[in-house]
Amino acid sequence: MLTSKKILIVEDCGELLNLLGEALALLDWETILAEGGREAMKKLELEYDLPSVILLNMRTSVISGVKLVVTLKAHPVYNKIPILAAGGQSRGLTREHCLALGCDDFIPRPLDFPDLVTRLTKILAKERLRSIRATGPLNLESNRRERRSRGAGHWGVA
Repeated sequence: MLTSKKILIVEDCGELLNLLGEALALLDWETILAEGGREAMKKLELEYDLPSVILLNMRTSVISGVKLVVTLKAHPVYNKIPILAAGGQSRGLTREHCLALGCDDFIPRPLDFPDLVTRLTKILAKERLRSIRATGPLNLESNRRERRSRGAGHWGVA
């Protein structure tokens, strides 16, 4: 599943895009930079290994962040990539609205870099946990149920 430290940053301000890319690269993130929704979709199509998260400016030009989220969540492959939406609280673009669209988290603008890193780390941790649960022999929940059905577990077995 998606557990590497690879990020697609979608930001229409070129200076901020480059700054975020450089800063996250210093923290060992592999970065893919896109200046809008169309470029983001093209870059996703060219990537062999999908990013583990998308940082999306919800107010990008040409294709809005909202439209991009809807497109990504309807796609059979890209719908599994977590999206961290970034935006101001203007014009009805709230955390609740972004989460209702299918984003996994929301970070207000202007971006606070330590908060951004914390949110990205939490998203990665959730994805790693999902990945562990999805793998057959390591499926923690099914293993727990199997042990209970055999009489093992914290109840003690004679």
